[in-house]
Amino acid sequence: LEYLEAYANKFDLLKCITFGSSVKQLTVLDDDQISLEWTTNAGEDGNVETHKETFDNVCVCNGHYARPAIPKLEGLDTFHGDIIHAIEYDNAQPYAGKTVLCVGAKPSGLDISREIGLVAKHVYLSDSACDKMQTFGNVSLMPRMQSVDENGGVHFSSPRSAEEHVAVDIDAIVFCSGYDYDFPFINEESKLELQFTPGERRVQPLYEQTWHARCPSVSFIGIPHSIVPFPLCEIQAAAIVSQTRQQINGIPLPCLSDRLAAASEDAASGGPNGARVQETHNLASHQWDFCRKLAKISGDYDDEMEKFIATNKAIYDRSGQERKSMIPGGDDVYRETRFRRDDENQSYEILYSKTGTKSTV
Repeated sequence: LEYLEAYANKFDLLKCITFGSSVKQLTVLDDDQISLEWTTNAGEDGNVETHKETFDNVCVCNGHYARPAIPKLEGLDTFHGDIIHAIEYDNAQPYAGKTVLCVGAKPSGLDISREIGLVAKHVYLSDSACDKMQTFGNVSLMPRMQSVDENGGVHFSSPRSAEEHVAVDIDAIVFCSGYDYDFPFINEESKLELQFTPGERRVQPLYEQTWHARCPSVSFIGIPHSIVPFPLCEIQAAAIVSQTRQQINGIPLPCLSDRLAAASEDAASGGPNGARVQETHNLASHQWDFCRKLAKISGDYDDEMEKFIATNKAIYDRSGQERKSMIPGGDDVYRETRFRRDDENQSYEILYSKTGTKSTV
């Protein structure tokens, strides 16, 4: 929050923001202009004002961490303990002395399982990439959660192994299973043909994961995940703005048929690694080339931009190494590391690390 406030103040953005507003409807008009309807809380008396206006371009930036995604698992409705999603998790104290299952071993699952592990009797961490049970202190890494039986036992197994594990003593389940994309103001009346099916974690048709392929006057910022969000979103914003102006060094978007073909290929690809539908927008290590491509579209790609992107990558990789080297149930030491950027050398200096290391890379 402090970073966002400082950013808004530096670029004098507060005058452009209407707080307390809720967008109710987005509609594409016949001339490809966009009609928006929204409400605003008008003062302490609780009055709500309704607004409607037409725009040449609309950027959808409502984020994708609001609609929890919980997988449909056999027998889950028979589980007698507590079930929450990570969005509801505040701290580990309610789980002191209990046995807890965290489902999902990406960043939120790893972080929450470590925190709960400090106070819980035992923690199971279900990871779809895990083939067999591994125990570190009071945290056990388990294969994918498959079902809950009539006795409350939770079953785990991997398609790469014939072995099945059953845990019968679980008091609570925390689903760290990500979020679904949600645009409550885009519907059949919007005339936009946007698909975002719950469970797929995929939005289509998008060109370069940014523009609606058929109606590029509607764009989306922040759809990619497993990224460094603020730098990538800023580069996305510059690319979007470049299409509303005649940028000297910019690259215009291709024709409609090419945009639709690219969007269709992207939606069917299973993400940069070709894994599965749910990984369509999972950029991870591919985010740097994505940033370079968008910076070229906006006409902003030069030596300075390359140094900026490469330095982001260097710090991201170092933090990732620290996170991955931590055992389940260990301290979150990577959070305490402080860096000083050195864009000129595409590197950084470690100012402080809880591990005691202090160096320049």
